[in-house]
Amino acid sequence: MSRAVEAGCSADGGVSVRALEARLMARLADYRDRRSEDPAFNPIWRLACDLSFQVEAGGLGRGDLCRLADQLLARALDERGAWMGHMLGSLDADEQRRALAALMERETAVCDADSFAARWGRPWLGLVLTAHPTFLLNDSERARVLEALARVPEAERTAPAAGAEDITLDQEHARAVDAMAQMRQASATLVGAILDAARTAYPDRWRALRPQPVDTGTWVGYDMDGRTDIGWADCVRFRLAEKAIQLGWYLDDIDALRPRLDAEARGEVGAELDAIAETLAAAKAHAETGRDLFADDLSAENALARAADWLTEDRPGRLVSLDPLLDRLDALVEAVEDSRVARDLAVLRAQMASFRLGIGRIHFRINATQLNNAIRRRIERGEAVDLASRSVLAQINEMAETVTPLRVNFAALAVEPTTAVRQILTIAQIVKHIDADSDIRLLIAECERPATVMAALYFVRAFGVADRVDISPLFETATALEGAERMLGVLFAQSSFRQTVLARGRIAIESGFSDAGRFIGQIPAALAIERLHANLARQVAAHDLGAVECLVFDTHGESMGRGAHPGSLGARLDHVMSPWARAQFARRGLALRQEVSFQGGDGYLWFARPDTALGFLVGALAHLQGLPGPDTAEADPFYGAPDLTLDMYRRIMRYQEAVMEMPAYHRTLTAFAPALLKSTGSRKSRRQFETGRGERPDLSRLRAIPHNAVLQQLGFPLNVIAGLGEATRPAREVWADWRTRSARFATLMDLVVEARERASLRTMTAYLSVFDAGYWASRPHSATQAHLTDACLYLAERLDGDDRTEAGRALTGHLRIDELLLHQFLGRTGEDKAVMDATARDTLALLHSLRIALIQHLFLMAARIPRFSARNDISRADIMELIFALRVPEAVALLRQAFPGQAPGVDDFVIAEPADYPDADAPNYTSLNRTLIDPMEQIHRCLLTISVAVANCYRAHG
Repeated sequence: MSRAVEAGCSADGGVSVRALEARLMARLADYRDRRSEDPAFNPIWRLACDLSFQVEAGGLGRGDLCRLADQLLARALDERGAWMGHMLGSLDADEQRRALAALMERETAVCDADSFAARWGRPWLGLVLTAHPTFLLNDSERARVLEALARVPEAERTAPAAGAEDITLDQEHARAVDAMAQMRQASATLVGAILDAARTAYPDRWRALRPQPVDTGTWVGYDMDGRTDIGWADCVRFRLAEKAIQLGWYLDDIDALRPRLDAEARGEVGAELDAIAETLAAAKAHAETGRDLFADDLSAENALARAADWLTEDRPGRLVSLDPLLDRLDALVEAVEDSRVARDLAVLRAQMASFRLGIGRIHFRINATQLNNAIRRRIERGEAVDLASRSVLAQINEMAETVTPLRVNFAALAVEPTTAVRQILTIAQIVKHIDADSDIRLLIAECERPATVMAALYFVRAFGVADRVDISPLFETATALEGAERMLGVLFAQSSFRQTVLARGRIAIESGFSDAGRFIGQIPAALAIERLHANLARQVAAHDLGAVECLVFDTHGESMGRGAHPGSLGARLDHVMSPWARAQFARRGLALRQEVSFQGGDGYLWFARPDTALGFLVGALAHLQGLPGPDTAEADPFYGAPDLTLDMYRRIMRYQEAVMEMPAYHRTLTAFAPALLKSTGSRKSRRQFETGRGERPDLSRLRAIPHNAVLQQLGFPLNVIAGLGEATRPAREVWADWRTRSARFATLMDLVVEARERASLRTMTAYLSVFDAGYWASRPHSATQAHLTDACLYLAERLDGDDRTEAGRALTGHLRIDELLLHQFLGRTGEDKAVMDATARDTLALLHSLRIALIQHLFLMAARIPRFSARNDISRADIMELIFALRVPEAVALLRQAFPGQAPGVDDFVIAEPADYPDADAPNYTSLNRTLIDPMEQIHRCLLTISVAVANCYRAHG
């Protein structure tokens, strides 16, 4: 059912939506032309008022606006799908195979057998699925995007329909598993292509290859940063579920391989495959039973004991390592004569060696505060423990060096009170009893001190898993990024840390584009993280750790505001790790391994189908293969003038930080826009704000994703573009020259231009104009609006003295200066006209005008609600404040209590005693519900439809 039909609007009723859109677009163009005569004229606001006036005068129906919103949403989904298709290139299976073959031919042309095995025996790229709440699209919307990507004719595409609003952790995990399945299939295709090339180029050596072109990971179900709804038992059952799923996939692989065995191979090879399959099937059944036991209520009597004993006792089906089976596959690959069969067996072996007993490597994520609190309890001191002091750091280092590993069991896990220790105990139990082969990442969010990392090291050593865990501090705050080089140097000087890193053969760090870009802007964030990469290379080399692999996990979202470059797959990869940053590792002979994140529902779209997953991987590997060498990367003029680039970095960062400190910024972003965001995941956004006038809620309580989503919904992604005009002003000619001569600056500017094409300060101003008391007091003077006098008067009186409009004007006035400077700079580069004429602006302008008109309609309906006696400390004024904040569901729930539509009557009861009261004229609120309260709910649904459409114009939520 379409949203318009759900809202009570027939699909064939009302005006022609296409004709309405055409008229509105023409009017928008006329209004834009008026800006040349009146610079202060606001086309978005004027068009919104036109629509509002027509609705209230009866010229347009609410259903017409709902159907127009549906049409614009469908177009936004189509355009997003078309853009994804452009990013991925051809999805034709034959063309993808040819592209893979060409990629491998280039490799074998320059590699001998040993170098080829070394290059493809370790991942070129890591892909990590995260549980960030960007599950914006429901099933119909997701289908529409993928159909547009596949170029299904428009008339045959799925119509966007209303769907479930909330998504649970289990549903998120299921979607991650689906995406992993496509990644796995694409990986198998890549492995097959590698083996095919090797079989031709190295006929005597290829059977020994175990290719691993990509690595996969997930933290869905294992992320404990800032949430308490994931218990240790959830982590265990998720890992057992993943183990069972992967074992099932291995069994499917064997079933698919059997028919390809010739008569000779069916004997010995078939028998060995049957034996391997029997072991895998028993292990699958064992894992499924364990999964079900750990899904039970473990607080019930003996429930924990039953689950723990099943998992830990030596019984049939208990399998914690694939090494014995891989040894048997090695023998099969070498023994079978048919090279085609050997190739298929080698693909199976490579998949099992890569994925082991899970769908991907798991990342546990905890917060630095949790670790700091845990280690303080282990340090015996009479005074408060200062984790910044050298003496405490030395003490933790000594503790890590001398600790004797402790035995633990599930009872110890069940009673552990501290989150950080509980997570590391969970890791220990997973390693011992579920999967002993796979590496596990321990990510530390908001990590700013070496002592926090050392605390993690102490605990993984104390619980015997230091040989399986890579501790990875996350650098995402301005403090952490500025102090990264010193922090890494201090860590590498700690003897226990050096020992562990050398034993593991790997040093791991994580960067965070989302939070960094939120506070200092995306351009400074990209440059700071680039410097982080270079600092890591310098410190590793300076501390004689050149033998270890440098693993860098760059986490970013799918939107421009959270670090995803929309230009191409190559630009996406280069933005988060530039060729210059890669050159810093290459210059020092350091092995570099990069991982990138794919967050929530938005990032999973790249892996929705086998062809999209393979298209992404082929495109990514082709780009990495063609990267310029260190000399070319370092010759970029961007790196030849460090004073100039540092000045730009600091100017933008200072500008962004100053905006973040403005009370007007806080007031504008929290005035109403958070209520325009749908629920997009199981993790809470923490957007609990008061609605009273003049209040200045703390914007830092709003997470990075909803923070960026609010900027999208208000029409100005300032964390991408703001400050660049001011930063380029002192040397505008140089920067304009670099626009074409510097690959690095061009990549950054492409991001800015793409965001600028969608940005409109007039849109932000228009939204805040609905809180202007003067507007509402003036509106009834129009002949067609006189019937609204009472409602407008009530709104004007309620909003008299409200600070939201003035806050919006203060903010946009400040931003407009930099916007003008940016426009001047784009004039120097010849991009100003193209930016202002971008077609993306038209769809967004109409969406925003439509939504502002609906908000006015909502306000006017709420103003007509009858007075009622205050109950439960809720008054009509309180309801109105909720409406002003667009917290419509809360307001409607309270209104239904005050005006029940189906209140019980005396006739509902069979009672012998007669009564004269109440009479037939007793209050009945059915009509009020139908004419006011129900439509308010319908308007709210339409507002959220527009929110989804706006987000898709940015190609991602948040």
